[in-house]
Parts: sequence; C-alpha cells; structure tokens
Amino acid sequence: MGYFEKILKTFAYSGWPELASSLAPSTKYEHITVMGFTLSSIIVLVQVMFGLDALAFFALLVIMVAELSSGIIASKIRKEKFSSMKLSRFTFKVAYYLVLIFVTNTMANGFKTTEQELAYTVFHWMHLFLTIQIVLENIVSVLENLSVISGKEKTHWIRKIQDKIQNILN
Repeated sequence: MGYFEKILKTFAYSGWPELASSLAPSTKYEHITVMGFTLSSIIVLVQVMFGLDALAFFALLVIMVAELSSGIIASKIRKEKFSSMKLSRFTFKVAYYLVLIFVTNTMANGFKTTEQELAYTVFHWMHLFLTIQIVLENIVSVLENLSVISGKEKTHWIRKIQDKIQNILN
C-alpha cells in the first residue's frame, strides 16, 4: 500500500477518499450520483430493451399520456363516468404495446448477434412496423379525443387528414 500512497501524494491527494472525490465529484453532493446512475441505467435499459433512444421512448410515453389525458377529458365531455375498468384497459394496452416492441427488438438483436440475416431482417422490420403502428394508433386515438373535446364529430380530424392525403395523391 505504501507505493500507491506515494503516488497519491505525488498528485497532492491526501488519501483515497480525496482521489475518489476528484474522479467522481458528484459524490460530494447528496443524491446526484444516485440520480445520475439511475437515469443512465434506465436510458441504457430502454435502448437495449426497446431499441429506442431516450428521446424516442420519451415521445412514445408522451403520446400515451396524451391519449390517456385526452381520453379522460373526452369522457367527461360525453358525461361518461370515470371507471377503473377503462383505466385498466388502457394500462393493459400500454403493457401489450411495450411487450410487442420489446419482443421484436430482442429477437432482431438476438438474430443479428448470431448472424442469421434473414431472421434479423424480418424481426427488425417487424420492430419498426409495430413501433410506427403503435404510435400511429395512439395519434389516431388522441385526434378522436380532440375532436370530441372541440365539440366535433369523433372522426372530424381523421377525415381532415384523410382528405389532405387524398388531395396530395390526386
């Protein structure tokens, strides 16, 4: 230990705790290290599990929260009673969506690792397709809810988009 302590003193460190504090200065402040480690771990897990970067996963969560909140507001406008059944259905749907994204991403990564190109391509395509479809379904639901909230027919905003697309294609 004497040799390492000499090296520490050469760099003007009084001991191991001071070196540790220099290498990780956030440890001097309460909770910053734990929060940083937790946030970094979650971001890495999201990337590995769902194949989405932090911003894309955040956007997915935002559209799901928007669907839930707009749905609650729309149901109040329709004078429907709030029920735990509908909230449970929403939670089940979100869990189901996340499972689909997770499974297709994990399978794609597994086949890529073992260099099985055809299987990788199929699951990678499925991952992209399902992720896009899930986001699209949530957007449609939010637009339906916004139509109700704005006092229009449920399909109002969807029809507007369909008309725009039809005009572009013609």
